[in-house]
Amino acid sequence: MDRSGGFHSSTSSEFRTAAIIAALAGAGYGILGVLQILVGIGMMNLNALISDPIGGIMLVVVALVYISGVRPLLGEDREGYAYLAVGSILGGILFVLQLIILGTNALGWWLQLEDWREWILLGDLTPALLLFIPVLPIAISMHREKRRARRGA
Repeated sequence: MDRSGGFHSSTSSEFRTAAIIAALAGAGYGILGVLQILVGIGMMNLNALISDPIGGIMLVVVALVYISGVRPLLGEDREGYAYLAVGSILGGILFVLQLIILGTNALGWWLQLEDWREWILLGDLTPALLLFIPVLPIAISMHREKRRARRGA
């Protein structure tokens, strides 16, 4: 059995591309997660960033998953793709949670409930919501590639 586990044999350029994607996604989640934590605990004052230290910790966890996949991918180890998949799944879960929060806040505003009368959409556009948008095409292409590899096996 070869290093790819006997499945689809990726080329060196595919592994490098996946490693770059993992590094960029990890850096994006990590930087914005740390900034969100620092704003949340009062060490920084950035009006444009949500003040949510727990959300920032979750972003850092997603970043660590992505970054953990860089070394195996550079070593052309097929298991590195699992880190991309898990990072995408975790990012997707955070994305869906943020969509639910956005939807409930919008419903409160639409119903003109007292606490939501001053609500604006920009207040709910969090890094977890915005970071998943560029990662989504990666997750879709990985899923398609996996299905193609299964059909060919």
